[in-house]
Amino acid sequence: MLGDGKSVILSFDDGPAPVSALESILQTLQENEIKAEFYVLGNEVEQYPEAARMIVRQGHDIQNHSWSHPDLAKAPEQDVRWELEQTQNIIEDATGIVPTKIRPPYGAGGFRGHMDPELVEVASDLSLTIITWDIDTEDWRAPQGLGPEKIQNIETQFTQQQRKILFNILMHVQPATARDLPSFISQLKEWGFIIAEP
Repeated sequence: MLGDGKSVILSFDDGPAPVSALESILQTLQENEIKAEFYVLGNEVEQYPEAARMIVRQGHDIQNHSWSHPDLAKAPEQDVRWELEQTQNIIEDATGIVPTKIRPPYGAGGFRGHMDPELVEVASDLSLTIITWDIDTEDWRAPQGLGPEKIQNIETQFTQQQRKILFNILMHVQPATARDLPSFISQLKEWGFIIAEP
Protein backbone atom coordinates (compact mmCIF):
# COMPACT_ATOMS: atom_id res chain seq x y z
CA MET A 1 0.00 0.00 0.00
CA LEU A 2 1.04 3.53 -0.81
CA GLY A 3 1.25 4.66 2.80
CA ASP A 4 2.49 1.51 4.55
CA GLY A 5 4.68 2.54 7.48
CA LYS A 6 4.51 6.16 6.37
CA SER A 7 3.10 9.31 7.96
CA VAL A 8 1.76 12.64 6.80
CA ILE A 9 1.41 16.04 8.43
CA LEU A 10 -1.45 18.24 7.25
CA SER A 11 -0.56 21.89 6.81
CA PHE A 12 -2.62 24.87 5.70
CA ASP A 13 -1.32 28.16 4.32
CA ASP A 14 -2.79 31.64 3.99
CA GLY A 15 -5.13 31.61 6.98
CA PRO A 16 -6.74 32.52 9.20
CA ALA A 17 -9.20 33.97 6.63
CA PRO A 18 -11.68 33.25 5.15
CA VAL A 19 -12.95 32.49 8.63
CA SER A 20 -15.89 30.33 7.52
CA ALA A 21 -13.49 28.04 5.61
CA LEU A 22 -11.17 27.93 8.64
CA GLU A 23 -14.05 27.00 10.94
CA SER A 24 -15.07 24.17 8.64
CA ILE A 25 -11.48 22.88 8.40
CA LEU A 26 -11.08 23.01 12.19
CA GLN A 27 -14.37 21.15 12.62
CA THR A 28 -13.22 18.36 10.26
CA LEU A 29 -9.86 18.09 12.03
CA GLN A 30 -11.59 17.89 15.39
CA GLU A 31 -13.98 15.16 14.21
CA ASN A 32 -11.00 13.14 12.95
CA GLU A 33 -8.86 13.89 16.03
CA ILE A 34 -6.11 15.36 13.85
CA LYS A 35 -3.65 18.09 14.81
CA ALA A 36 -2.40 20.20 11.89
CA GLU A 37 -0.22 23.23 11.34
CA PHE A 38 -1.40 26.59 10.03
CA TYR A 39 0.98 29.02 8.34
CA VAL A 40 -0.83 32.32 8.73
CA LEU A 41 -0.45 35.78 7.25
CA GLY A 42 0.22 38.61 9.67
CA ASN A 43 -2.16 41.03 7.98
CA GLU A 44 -5.00 38.50 8.29
CA VAL A 45 -4.21 37.79 11.95
CA GLU A 46 -4.41 41.55 12.51
CA GLN A 47 -7.91 41.55 10.98
CA TYR A 48 -9.09 38.28 12.55
CA PRO A 49 -7.26 37.76 15.86
CA GLU A 50 -10.11 35.59 17.18
CA ALA A 51 -9.66 33.19 14.24
CA ALA A 52 -5.97 32.87 15.10
CA ARG A 53 -6.89 32.14 18.72
CA MET A 54 -9.33 29.46 17.54
CA ILE A 55 -6.47 27.60 15.78
CA VAL A 56 -4.41 27.60 18.99
CA ARG A 57 -7.34 26.76 21.28
CA GLN A 58 -8.00 23.61 19.30
CA GLY A 59 -4.43 22.46 19.76
CA HIS A 60 -2.99 23.17 16.32
CA ASP A 61 0.37 24.77 15.53
CA ILE A 62 0.28 28.37 14.36
CA GLN A 63 3.28 29.43 12.30
CA ASN A 64 4.64 32.32 10.25
CA HIS A 65 3.77 32.71 6.54
CA SER A 66 4.92 36.37 6.27
CA TRP A 67 2.84 39.52 6.68
CA SER A 68 1.54 40.11 3.16
CA HIS A 69 2.56 37.07 1.04
CA PRO A 70 5.43 38.58 -1.02
CA ASP A 71 8.14 36.62 -2.81
CA LEU A 72 10.75 36.77 -0.05
CA ALA A 73 13.49 35.43 -2.33
CA LYS A 74 13.24 38.64 -4.39
CA ALA A 75 12.80 41.00 -1.43
CA PRO A 76 15.69 42.96 0.10
CA GLU A 77 16.80 41.90 3.58
CA GLN A 78 15.06 44.79 5.39
CA ASP A 79 11.72 43.83 3.79
CA VAL A 80 12.17 40.16 4.67
CA ARG A 81 12.95 41.16 8.26
CA TRP A 82 9.90 43.44 8.46
CA GLU A 83 7.58 40.76 6.99
CA LEU A 84 8.71 38.08 9.43
CA GLU A 85 9.12 40.24 12.55
CA GLN A 86 5.72 41.90 12.21
CA THR A 87 4.09 38.51 11.76
CA GLN A 88 5.90 37.06 14.79
CA ASN A 89 4.69 40.02 16.85
CA ILE A 90 1.05 39.96 15.76
CA ILE A 91 0.75 36.19 16.26
CA GLU A 92 2.22 36.51 19.74
CA ASP A 93 -0.06 39.47 20.54
CA ALA A 94 -3.16 37.61 19.33
CA THR A 95 -2.44 34.14 20.70
CA GLY A 96 0.43 34.28 23.20
CA ILE A 97 2.33 31.84 20.97
CA VAL A 98 5.71 32.60 19.40
CA PRO A 99 5.99 30.76 16.05
CA THR A 100 9.01 28.51 15.54
CA LYS A 101 8.65 27.93 11.78
CA ILE A 102 8.41 30.08 8.67
CA ARG A 103 7.02 28.81 5.40
CA PRO A 104 7.97 31.34 2.73
CA PRO A 105 5.13 32.23 0.33
CA TYR A 106 5.34 30.13 -2.87
CA GLY A 107 8.15 28.24 -1.08
CA ALA A 108 10.39 30.91 -2.65
CA GLY A 109 13.90 30.84 -1.23
CA GLY A 110 13.07 27.97 1.10
CA PHE A 111 13.93 24.82 -0.85
CA ARG A 112 17.24 22.99 -0.46
CA GLY A 113 19.63 24.11 -3.17
CA HIS A 114 17.63 27.34 -3.62
CA MET A 115 17.90 28.84 -0.15
CA ASP A 116 17.72 32.64 -0.14
CA PRO A 117 20.60 33.99 2.00
CA GLU A 118 18.60 36.95 3.40
CA LEU A 119 15.71 34.68 4.33
CA VAL A 120 18.10 32.22 6.00
CA GLU A 121 19.74 35.02 7.99
CA VAL A 122 16.50 36.65 9.16
CA ALA A 123 14.89 33.30 9.99
CA SER A 124 17.96 32.39 12.05
CA ASP A 125 17.85 35.75 13.89
CA LEU A 126 14.21 35.08 14.80
CA SER A 127 14.85 31.41 15.72
CA LEU A 128 12.57 30.26 12.89
CA THR A 129 13.08 27.00 11.02
CA ILE A 130 12.35 27.32 7.29
CA ILE A 131 9.75 24.73 6.27
CA THR A 132 8.45 23.90 2.82
CA TRP A 133 6.39 20.85 1.80
CA ASP A 134 6.65 17.41 0.18
CA ILE A 135 3.20 17.12 -1.38
CA ASP A 136 1.60 20.09 -3.14
CA THR A 137 -2.13 19.44 -3.43
CA GLU A 138 -2.51 22.46 -5.78
CA ASP A 139 -5.89 22.90 -4.11
CA TRP A 140 -5.88 26.58 -5.19
CA ARG A 141 -5.75 25.70 -8.89
CA ALA A 142 -9.05 25.47 -10.80
CA PRO A 143 -11.15 23.50 -10.12
CA GLN A 144 -10.30 24.44 -6.54
CA GLY A 145 -10.27 21.87 -3.76
CA LEU A 146 -9.17 18.25 -3.49
CA GLY A 147 -11.28 16.58 -6.16
CA PRO A 148 -10.44 13.47 -8.25
CA GLU A 149 -7.90 15.15 -10.59
CA LYS A 150 -6.00 16.52 -7.58
CA ILE A 151 -6.06 13.12 -5.85
CA GLN A 152 -4.45 11.53 -8.90
CA ASN A 153 -1.69 14.15 -8.92
CA ILE A 154 -1.15 13.70 -5.16
CA GLU A 155 -0.87 9.95 -5.57
CA THR A 156 1.77 10.46 -8.27
CA GLN A 157 3.76 12.76 -5.95
CA PHE A 158 3.75 10.09 -3.23
CA THR A 159 4.93 7.38 -5.64
CA GLN A 160 7.76 9.63 -6.89
CA GLN A 161 9.15 9.85 -3.33
CA GLN A 162 9.36 6.14 -2.45
CA ARG A 163 12.09 6.57 0.16
CA LYS A 164 10.41 9.24 2.26
CA ILE A 165 8.51 8.14 5.34
CA LEU A 166 7.15 11.50 6.55
CA PHE A 167 5.40 13.90 4.19
CA ASN A 168 4.25 17.46 4.77
CA ILE A 169 1.07 18.03 2.72
CA LEU A 170 0.37 21.62 1.63
CA MET A 171 -3.21 22.88 1.49
CA HIS A 172 -4.83 26.30 1.83
CA VAL A 173 -7.57 27.84 3.94
CA GLN A 174 -10.26 28.19 1.28
CA PRO A 175 -13.88 27.03 0.90
CA ALA A 176 -13.30 24.25 -1.66
CA THR A 177 -10.55 22.69 0.45
CA ALA A 178 -12.76 22.86 3.52
CA ARG A 179 -15.51 21.10 1.54
CA ASP A 180 -13.23 18.30 0.28
CA LEU A 181 -11.12 17.77 3.41
CA PRO A 182 -13.25 14.97 4.95
CA SER A 183 -12.99 12.81 1.81
CA PHE A 184 -9.27 13.62 1.44
CA ILE A 185 -8.58 12.45 5.01
CA SER A 186 -10.48 9.23 4.25
CA GLN A 187 -8.38 8.77 1.11
CA LEU A 188 -5.11 9.19 3.04
CA LYS A 189 -6.25 6.58 5.56
CA GLU A 190 -7.33 4.25 2.76
CA TRP A 191 -3.82 4.55 1.28
CA GLY A 192 -2.51 3.44 4.69
CA PHE A 193 -0.94 6.68 5.91
CA ILE A 194 -0.78 7.57 9.58
CA ILE A 195 -1.69 11.21 10.16
CA ALA A 196 1.00 12.53 12.48
CA GLU A 197 1.11 15.56 14.75
CA PRO A 198 3.30 18.39 13.50
